[in-house]
Amino acid sequence: MAWVQTARPQLVSVSAEVACTPSRPPDGFWAHPEAGVRLSAYGAVAVREGASLHAVLSSLEMPPALPRHLPGPWLGAAAFDDGLGPDWAGFSPLRFTLPALLAWSEGGRHHLTAFGDRAQERLDSARAKLDVPHAPPPRASVRIRRRRGERERWNALVVRALQAISSRTLDKVVLARAIDVESDAPIDPQAPLHALEARYPSCRAFLVRGSGGVFLGATPEILCGIEGRRVEADALAGSASPEHAADLPASGKDLREHRWVVDHITDALRGVADHVHWPREPGIRALANVVHLHTPVVARLAPGRGIADVAAALHPTPAVGGVPVGAALRFLSEYEGLDRGLYAGVVGWVGEQRAELAIALRSALVRGRHARIFVGAGIVEGSSPDAEWEETELKARALLDALGARS
Repeated sequence: MAWVQTARPQLVSVSAEVACTPSRPPDGFWAHPEAGVRLSAYGAVAVREGASLHAVLSSLEMPPALPRHLPGPWLGAAAFDDGLGPDWAGFSPLRFTLPALLAWSEGGRHHLTAFGDRAQERLDSARAKLDVPHAPPPRASVRIRRRRGERERWNALVVRALQAISSRTLDKVVLARAIDVESDAPIDPQAPLHALEARYPSCRAFLVRGSGGVFLGATPEILCGIEGRRVEADALAGSASPEHAADLPASGKDLREHRWVVDHITDALRGVADHVHWPREPGIRALANVVHLHTPVVARLAPGRGIADVAAALHPTPAVGGVPVGAALRFLSEYEGLDRGLYAGVVGWVGEQRAELAIALRSALVRGRHARIFVGAGIVEGSSPDAEWEETELKARALLDALGARS
């Protein structure tokens, strides 16, 4: 069964329930396997770009009478900071797209929604090709490319951060590093993406396609989820290996790191929402390769406030930047020496009075035969270079395993 909505040309939409979704590689992707949600985006009939997250999200116009459970229809990402360096050529620092075709699944049912002047034609064409299989390339051998002096540079950076913390310039700063891998043949992004979905069903798997590459990952951390006036946010900071999960709630270092994230989220939400609630003691969020301290925060949007207000108030959180936020960002700009790009930025979808936006963690930039994995660790008083290095190695296993990389 299909239904048609008419409006301005780019907002025309046609939808239908189908037996399956396309197998060809998408331009944008989002999945939350635990919730049974999955969407793939193809092409674009409208694009919003700019320098302000608030301005771009405020400009997203919604086609009328969209299917009730549609995730989106706008998909996009925003960089960690204001711009992208040369490593991210072909990507936009802030871009949300209304796709030409959106294939989505919810609760075990599959749907197609087409947008634009030729929406019906596009939908009919997509339905006719649903049974055409996409043959993935053969899995190639992938190996880690270790860089000389990498460990020494990390140790020096952590020591510098600890000196800033000791002098009270900073309370916390989140340092990131990159791990490069190389394959014998072009890497098929679908393979690691499906592997991440299967192994981390509680995470949000995502893909953003740029010119000449893709950015993909499976993040455990939601920036905000909005449904009507209900707002949810995750405080996720403080990490340990699964075998040391029982020690995490008693770790003073990790509890301090976690508390700063909770304080940032709750203070930010008080500016745009009412009735902000959260448990006073953090719980444990267990993933296949790492466990985190976790505090869910729930609030109600204040009158006159919307999705753009929430996202702009929360990003960047101390989970990816530091405390105080301004001082931490200046430290990273001056000393980290890493082109973060979309890593630790915002990724997700926005719909009519609903959205799910995540922090782009546990992720990789894939170009041809090469991939760059990004991982980070929060540095606070009591941190050590060796322990934080091991934490980043632990977090990297998610992408390294998904890519099939070996040392």
